[in-house]
Amino acid sequence: MILDIVKDRRGSSTAKDILQVILEGSENGGPGESSAHEFIVDNCKDMLLAASEGTGFAATWGLMLLASHPEWQARARSEVKQICDGHLPDLDMLAKMKVIKMVVLEVLRLYPSVALVSRRAMQDVKLCDMEVPKGVNIWIWGPALHRDPDLWGPDADKFNPGRFVDGVSGACKSSHAYVPFGVGVRVCPGKKIGMTQMEVLFAMILSNFNLSISPSYRHSPNLGLLLEPEHGVHLVIQKI
Repeated sequence: MILDIVKDRRGSSTAKDILQVILEGSENGGPGESSAHEFIVDNCKDMLLAASEGTGFAATWGLMLLASHPEWQARARSEVKQICDGHLPDLDMLAKMKVIKMVVLEVLRLYPSVALVSRRAMQDVKLCDMEVPKGVNIWIWGPALHRDPDLWGPDADKFNPGRFVDGVSGACKSSHAYVPFGVGVRVCPGKKIGMTQMEVLFAMILSNFNLSISPSYRHSPNLGLLLEPEHGVHLVIQKI
């Protein structure tokens, strides 16, 4: 499907969008036609999963958590109404929304869409009492790290956005224990836009609707490529 779209696009568009950037990059991506195709397909799949699906699932979990915690839903709605006053949120408004930002951080702590973070040892490494040989891949299970009571406190399994009142550094004993976008120099380049999208979505929905959990909702987090609700999220939505 991707290559069919590419075939239609080649030579017929002067648009400088993401697809065009990928096409231009493929021309210098490697030897042979097959490697160019791989370059295009792999990058398009990365854009779909990371830039769309990841944010979509995280937002879905967030709406479920807000519906399950009416006290935080009310606090976030009050903040949005006070700051936006019926207008669409802009960057200046978003910068003032402290509760919404804390909600987003807590959603990503409890239900990180990208649940596994991997690193390869480039040399022999010793981690505490464990020897990691060069070339070995290390897989970090984000939800376990994000819910470790030794790092996050005795309420690590509970939805409490207030823990982020002083940011990530004030919420846990190590900032490296928060990895919804990865960590270090290879942190996700879409981190800022992903969080901004969630903040805008929550602000717009909460200013117009009240959310509660539907009796038909079945809570079943499932790991495919991303951490997703196996049976979807069923909400009762009421216009305010």
